[in-house]
Amino acid sequence: MASGKVITQIKRVSYKGQVISIVVREKKKGGIVVQGEVEKVKLSKFSLKKDEIKRLPGVSGDSLKAIQTLPGVSPTPPIGLTSSSFTSLANRAPNSEPYINSEQGFLVIRGAGSLANGYYLDGFLITYPYHLGDQSSVLNNNLIRSFDVYTGAYPVRYGFATGGIIDIQSNDEVKRNYSILNINTFLSDVYHQQRISDSMYVIVGARKSYPNIALLKLYPQAIPEDAKFADYEDYQIKWKYQANTYNEFLIFIFGARDLQNYTKAVAELEENSSSDLGVFGRNINRPPIGLDRRFRTDGFRYTFNYEEKVKLSVSVSNNSFLEGFELDFKNPATAETIIALRNTTYQNLLFAETNNSLQLYRKYLQLHFGAQLRQTDIRLQGEDLRSSNPDFLELFNDLINSDRSFRALIEGDSIQRRETASFAELEIAFWGFKIFPGVRTDFYDLSKENKTSRRIRALYSLEATDTIFLAGYGEHYNAPTKLEYISTFAGNPNLQMEYSEHVSGGIEQKLFRNYLLKIEGFRNIFKNLVTPDSYASDPYALNNNLRDFVNKTSEVIENPLFVRQLNYSNHRDGYAYGVELFLKKSKGISRNGWFGWISYSNSLAKRNNHQRRPDEDEETERAAENRLRKLVFQSKWKTNYINFYDNDDVEVIYDNDREELYDLDRTHVLNLVFGWRFGDWQLGGKYSYLTSQVFTPIINATPQTIPGQTGVNFYSAEFSEFFNSGRYENFHQFDLRLDRFFTYRWGYVNYYIELINLFGYRSQIDRTFNAFAPYSDYAAGRTLKNPEEVFFTNYIESKINGKIRYLPLVSIGLEAKF
Repeated sequence: MASGKVITQIKRVSYKGQVISIVVREKKKGGIVVQGEVEKVKLSKFSLKKDEIKRLPGVSGDSLKAIQTLPGVSPTPPIGLTSSSFTSLANRAPNSEPYINSEQGFLVIRGAGSLANGYYLDGFLITYPYHLGDQSSVLNNNLIRSFDVYTGAYPVRYGFATGGIIDIQSNDEVKRNYSILNINTFLSDVYHQQRISDSMYVIVGARKSYPNIALLKLYPQAIPEDAKFADYEDYQIKWKYQANTYNEFLIFIFGARDLQNYTKAVAELEENSSSDLGVFGRNINRPPIGLDRRFRTDGFRYTFNYEEKVKLSVSVSNNSFLEGFELDFKNPATAETIIALRNTTYQNLLFAETNNSLQLYRKYLQLHFGAQLRQTDIRLQGEDLRSSNPDFLELFNDLINSDRSFRALIEGDSIQRRETASFAELEIAFWGFKIFPGVRTDFYDLSKENKTSRRIRALYSLEATDTIFLAGYGEHYNAPTKLEYISTFAGNPNLQMEYSEHVSGGIEQKLFRNYLLKIEGFRNIFKNLVTPDSYASDPYALNNNLRDFVNKTSEVIENPLFVRQLNYSNHRDGYAYGVELFLKKSKGISRNGWFGWISYSNSLAKRNNHQRRPDEDEETERAAENRLRKLVFQSKWKTNYINFYDNDDVEVIYDNDREELYDLDRTHVLNLVFGWRFGDWQLGGKYSYLTSQVFTPIINATPQTIPGQTGVNFYSAEFSEFFNSGRYENFHQFDLRLDRFFTYRWGYVNYYIELINLFGYRSQIDRTFNAFAPYSDYAAGRTLKNPEEVFFTNYIESKINGKIRYLPLVSIGLEAKF
């Protein structure tokens, strides 16, 4: 063996029903190290390791973006906020979608809600996995050792989710000290690991992005009109102490922050440049929205491990989250402020867990068990509401007085909730079978529910053909996710836990030496999902709002109880089913060669809100009748309401809703990823094709007059009666990356160039209706439509021979390890 080189061999063997990966490594100073790692059950679970994802093309070296290339996983549109505050405001605004059966979030896993998933780093909670605009993950690339994505029935330890689980593992050992510095066009990050002693180490990582500087300073004329980038930063600190053979202590601190002032800054630049002004005074795709979003997790864990026969762990963590935004909408004709406000959501989540395992009979029978506690405090604070027009401000105050949920958004709200859980699961191995029967109980204090969920996963291995058959079933519960849902002031605090049922089965086949083929089918059923409900009411709510006490003192004294709209119910349900294919070529032992994977998902997801769809005359007639009567009792049969009034009227509200495509449904999702290492070079590519999401078409608009704004028309959009009947053009993106390595005695330097969206393909992800302009395919002879397309701005614009061309984003950088 040449001096200084390390020879590594990897082999997978079966032993007493277990599949074990054996790693044999010859050390530089002589001797051999043998490590074994028991492979986990593979049903509805996909795993990728650092050497497969470290230089994923098109993501500036962000390993965690590889999650979006796995079967069953698709991103949500990379715009907008996730908190209840902005979502509530947007859904109540004029010209908003007439029918919504989803919420804004991060990832969709097998048709589940985009906020129905759990994200963990070494078992500690991650509030959100990606920075604003879906630019990159919130973790340093070099910190990630591997990750597991559970898309279906998962172990009973994981709860508080009805979708999937993203379980990320960080580096868990430090054999030597080194640092890694990465600098490219849009961001810089640093990673360092330090071995303090034989039993203690520390790892630190930090990252800072600067897309505004890179784009506004280097090539401002290339910025797309609807670009919405954010400056972001993140950090991680991990400290571990192995006190002795059996006892281990861990402290983990990590967090992230996003600042989105880019859109606001560019809008202001346009307002000061007459040559860039459109016919409406401002590009309508860039409303001036400032955003500050951040989270931090502080975690501690103690682990006792006796020869893998007895393993006990206790974890405690505190997760804090803040999301604040500022709105400032101006009249395009007068430049006066129509409405401006600031709003901030605060959330603090305390999480405690004990997770244990006992070896009952060798490797044939093991028991995994534990308990969990989650206590969440959420507070919403609005302030600095202003308008230049007194008539509009008066109208706005009337809206606050008449709508409690809107008042909560502007003036503030808060809630506290507690969830507890216990779980137990057996691991049984015999004759090629491996079975995991388990049970989990969840208690939610606001609804006083105590639910038991059953889960079972199983596999059967045929060693002769390297074939594994997989099957599983699982029940999952999760409390409502947003403050606006469960608010005691403006929501429905009696909402129950949401429920999902996952069924899946498949086959995994090893082909040749380093190939793996996995095919899986699934069907998920969703029940008790939270949906907006304009009919759910509490006839005897306490009239205890401070504003009402001050402004309507006598009325409150005379009527201490009133009829309050609850605004939300658990009526929504739905399902998703499909088939997934995953073909992977592993990197192998040799440094050179190629590797990669192909993932494909074909699925269908639908929802039914179970809300009555009244015609226009029915709504008008009901509103008139309700002014002359008062609700005294409300009963419910399935998803139908029966209302009793003080004038002896009895009203039956029939559910005439129907199934619609899920807002985030994607029929086809295809990803192709490859890497080819040859000598000191590596070439990588990534191609993604996704069926676009659905929307309800706008077919016309009706003009109205804004009070106090003589001569200024406001247009109200008219939507098609066929909800979710339209789709944008399908999403395509091809990314390319070229790496060049220079190896030195002290480490290496890796120079790279990435071409993101190589063909400059523009993918529409939304549309914006300009309320100050009439509906038109083409407005005033311009190519700008109303409604106007909003694109995923992963490209740059350039004028070539007088025509606008769309070119790829170029990221040039270097990574140095020393």
